[in-house]
Amino acid sequence: MNKKQEYHVIDILFVIALLCIFALSSFFLISIGASIYSKTVTNMESNFNGRTAFAYITEKVRQSDATGLVSVSKLDDIPALAITQEISGVSYITYLYQYEGHLKELTIRKDTPLPASAGQNIIPLSDFSLTHKNDHLLIFSFITADSESFDLYISTKSEGGLSDEK
Repeated sequence: MNKKQEYHVIDILFVIALLCIFALSSFFLISIGASIYSKTVTNMESNFNGRTAFAYITEKVRQSDATGLVSVSKLDDIPALAITQEISGVSYITYLYQYEGHLKELTIRKDTPLPASAGQNIIPLSDFSLTHKNDHLLIFSFITADSESFDLYISTKSEGGLSDEK
């Protein structure tokens, strides 16, 4: 007795339908994964920019935390943090400020004027302001390139505190 298997159209359609369901499920799973990945990368970049700006500014102030070395100043009418230092008998000023969408740093000799555009780009920021609250407190407010707002309070530990505006 030979048994012959009969194939019906419904059997072929069922296999094709399963294949299509598998393909659609795979496509949706990949697109959902790509969307989650994209959001994660965006959040990580935002956190990186905010934390890097925090760490950079804090470290600059902490490195120069001595009487009269740190002050709130202006560079080309732009609010800036001015850090004075003396190297081999020559006075230098390091400015931290926001210019053309970036936090910038510019280190120059005290007697050498340079424009704000000469500074080195540190990190993208759309806004930056600083306030000399009292002898030991600086308040930095900045907005990252992706519009997240941050406030940073730094207290100096030096005896004389911060110097007056220059």
